[in-house]
Amino acid sequence: MRNKSGIFMVGCLGFIGLLVLIAIITAAVVWGQRGTAIALDEQIKSQHVANKSNYDNMWKRFKEMAQVTDMQADDIKKVYTDLIAGRYTDTQVLFKVVQEQNPHMSKDLYTKLQNEISSARTEFDRNQKKIADQVREYNTHIRKHVLMNAIFHFQTMDAEKFIITSDRTSDAYQTGKDNEVKLR
Repeated sequence: MRNKSGIFMVGCLGFIGLLVLIAIITAAVVWGQRGTAIALDEQIKSQHVANKSNYDNMWKRFKEMAQVTDMQADDIKKVYTDLIAGRYTDTQVLFKVVQEQNPHMSKDLYTKLQNEISSARTEFDRNQKKIADQVREYNTHIRKHVLMNAIFHFQTMDAEKFIITSDRTSDAYQTGKDNEVKLR
C-alpha cells in the first residue's frame, strides 16, 4: 500500500507541477500580449503628437511663403506708386521708365507655394493614414487576445479622434453626397 500511496503522491505532485507550469506559461504569454498592447498604444500617442507637429509646421510654412509673395507685391506696388507719382513731377521719368527694366512679380513664387502646399498635404495625408492603421492594429490586437483583455481591460480606440478633416468632408459623409469642386 505504501508503494501505491507513493505513486499517487508523485502523480499528484506531477499534476500540480504541470498545472503550475501551464499557469506560468499562460501568465508569460498574457504579459507579453499586454506589453504589445501597451507598445501599440504608445506608438499611437507618439504618432498623434507627430501629426500635430506636422500639421502646425505645414500651416506655418504656407503662411510664411504667402507672406513672401505679399511682401513682393507690396514692394512692387510701392515702386510703381513712386514711379507714377514721379511722372507728374519730373517729365523725364516717363522716358526713364520706358528705358529701365521695370520690376515684375515672379510666377515662380506662386508655383513654389503651390508645390509646397501639395507636398505638405500629401505628407500629412500619409501621416493620417499611418495613425489610422496603427489604431486598427491596436484594436485588432486587443480584440484577438480575449484572456489578456479580460484581465487588463484595454479599450478599443476610435481612429476618428486622431484624424483631422474638414467640414466639407464631414458633411459629405453625413449626407452621403458631395458636389464637384468649383475653382471659380
